[in-house]
Amino acid sequence: MGVSREMNLERDPEEYVEENTEQLSYVITHSNDRFVRGLCLAALVKYGSDADVDQVKQELNQFEKQES
Repeated sequence: MGVSREMNLERDPEEYVEENTEQLSYVITHSNDRFVRGLCLAALVKYGSDADVDQVKQELNQFEKQES
């Protein structure tokens, strides 16, 4: 019985972030759990591209404007 892709603890974090940038961004902008948002943001900043980080900043700014 093999280990599933999601359960592979040796998975490259850059690859994970690249494949899941949209999901990480969604969690950062919509989750009510500050800890989970912080983990997703840390992964995106550490292993994502500058463009990914800029996109999340823009989404957060738009969200903040909507809430005001």
